Amino acid sequence: MDRYFSLLKRFFLLSAMFVLVAAPPAFAKRKLTLLLMPLDSPSVMYGRFLPFKRYLETRLGIPVELRVAKKRSEIITSLEKGEADLAFLCPSLYCQASKLMPIVPLAKLRVNGSSVYRSVILVRNDSGIKKVSDLFGRTFVYGRYYCPGSGLLPDFILRKAGISKGDFMDVVRLGSDESAVLAVMARLFDATGVSEETAKPYLDKGLRVIGVSLPISQYLFAARGGLDGRLLREVEKAMLLVNSLKNPEDVLGGIEPGADGLSRVRDKDYDLVRALLKKDREEKGMSNP
Repeated sequence: MDRYFSLLKRFFLLSAMFVLVAAPPAFAKRKLTLLLMPLDSPSVMYGRFLPFKRYLETRLGIPVELRVAKKRSEIITSLEKGEADLAFLCPSLYCQASKLMPIVPLAKLRVNGSSVYRSVILVRNDSGIKKVSDLFGRTFVYGRYYCPGSGLLPDFILRKAGISKGDFMDVVRLGSDESAVLAVMARLFDATGVSEETAKPYLDKGLRVIGVSLPISQYLFAARGGLDGRLLREVEKAMLLVNSLKNPEDVLGGIEPGADGLSRVRDKDYDLVRALLKKDREEKGMSNP
């Protein structure tokens, strides 16, 4: 009988030890909320990020809730209030957020092997416009203006050539890069500015490039500053481990066409964007973003 109780005691001790060793980390019981920029309709955005959400949940053992912000300002507010833990940001919005609150960059998108991108000014092949300065007195259409590739960088190209918005006969913002490109192809406008990746499919369909911007770092994932440090490190690690998958594009390809990995990121990677934003504000006579 004593031997029976001795074995039973040992069994319970070993079971307890196993539970302690095998128990998930303390943060495994919480939920992470990933907030997305409203780059498309909520249903489309959810579908684009769903494979990445599932990947993170598998890696971390934590439920990840996807939310699409109704407007850009909501992202900063939600991070400040702790209503969102992570966010997918364009470079401009990241720079604005980092000026207003503690925010931690985690990983930046890699598209077709590059973690930087440029913007271009497009005109029709049959247009008499040969260089950016020829756009004086012409018409210009913007796409997704509040994202750097469609607003900040095209404006940089135009300013460098001595062109301001007041020099155009007409300027319109459509809110969609594809719509802006198609409007130029349909002869509704003379030129537009979009990211190089957006432009590529149209370069053999009647459009050509007359101006190219400086390269800036890609869109990125960032976390609110108050997130648990250990959890923060695990999330960053999980994001970078996506590169070890046989086909990372299966997880990331929906986020952006050509997305094939995530790269390490530092806050200073976006210093050029900050400089461009500052220059833009100065030219508009603004002291704050």
